Amino acid sequence: MSEDFHDDVRCFGMMPPPAFVRQPEANGVAERAIRTLKEQLLWVHHFKTVEELRAALAAFAAE
Repeated sequence: MSEDFHDDVRCFGMMPPPAFVRQPEANGVAERAIRTLKEQLLWVHHFKTVEELRAALAAFAAE
């Protein structure tokens, strides 16, 4: 599966991303940010329009 990903990346003329030893926390940081966004905004509010969602996301990001 990883080789397929790397082949696809090379096909588009990009370099495969390096994997650093003992630094998997980058993925954890991203996952935690998304979890916090879900818990504090998306699961507790209902948005009638996409514009309401965009405004709420902008306000959340500004905090």
